Amino acid sequence: MLGQWMRSRARKKYSKEAQQVINHLRSLDNRSMGLVLAIAMHQRNALIKDGVDMRDLSKIIHGAPMYHLDLSKAVNVLIKNKRQHDALGMQIWMHSLRALLDEELYPFGVALWKELERGQPHVARARNTVKDETDFELDVTMSSETPPEFLTRREQKRRGV
Repeated sequence: MLGQWMRSRARKKYSKEAQQVINHLRSLDNRSMGLVLAIAMHQRNALIKDGVDMRDLSKIIHGAPMYHLDLSKAVNVLIKNKRQHDALGMQIWMHSLRALLDEELYPFGVALWKELERGQPHVARARNTVKDETDFELDVTMSSETPPEFLTRREQKRRGV
């Protein structure tokens, strides 16, 4: 009974947070979305280098179902340190994992990645802008790939997944 109440409360909180992120993404133009996507991909690639297999989100939720809580802590640290862009990029992964953990949250994951796809044509420009302005080079490897868990069956067939 207590466990069910806690899951329900978490689901409500996670739904609200995911909807806020999606609303924010919807308010961005495509070029800005390219920057968000570039940052999210850089963070994924950094996690991969640190040994977290971010190429297979389903594997993460089966092997480390509470990993989204670690990402949530990282988001809070980034916000505290006034690194809003980095926090938003990390929220992408946090909400993606949550969406795969709970079928009621899954539509949020699909909506999130549908918005991010708008930025794919603009990732290279975003990477160059960051390099020019900060001298930091984002690793945007695989930025044209939406996690297969969030593709429709039709998109999976079309993309050969």
